[in-house]
Amino acid sequence: MSSDRDLVAQIFAELARLGLRLDESPYQAFAAGPGGAAQLLDKLRGLQTGVTWRDVFPDMPASSMLGDPETWTTPYRPLGPFDYPTLPTGPAVHVHWPAGADTSPLAEFVATARAAGWPVYGAGLVQQLRDRSREFDAHIVLDRDTSEDRFDEFLAWIDEQADVEIAIVTRPVGEKHR
Repeated sequence: MSSDRDLVAQIFAELARLGLRLDESPYQAFAAGPGGAAQLLDKLRGLQTGVTWRDVFPDMPASSMLGDPETWTTPYRPLGPFDYPTLPTGPAVHVHWPAGADTSPLAEFVATARAAGWPVYGAGLVQQLRDRSREFDAHIVLDRDTSEDRFDEFLAWIDEQADVEIAIVTRPVGEKHR
């Protein structure tokens, strides 16, 4: 049985053999789920040099043009019950309270943000990241009509807040979904 590292190394070797560059892939992760890496490796081994990413991912939307990330779309999945259930959606940011707390600081943070005039649609904890250190991670979703400038201002406001940090922009303004 191959280890995960062995599978990844073999996948990279197959991609190199086929002439496929990861930076041109329309998907950031493509070997997810139980057995996903082994299935991808088997598929790659069955392809010949000169294939495209569309040959690897035949279900890729027709609107996705290889080499043009602006056309790549991803299926929409709400971040949780606090997110828009259907499209269109608003931008979202993953925040983190690294110092820890005995109880969730999220409700107070959202109340403070709304009181400051920020268009918070919803927010929820990222439960799978919770650990013994009493740290909290959460997604903050803004209204769907939030402009890019307003979202940037919100991110700057978060940077000014004590005890909370931006982990990553979960969903930028204008992210395309199908």
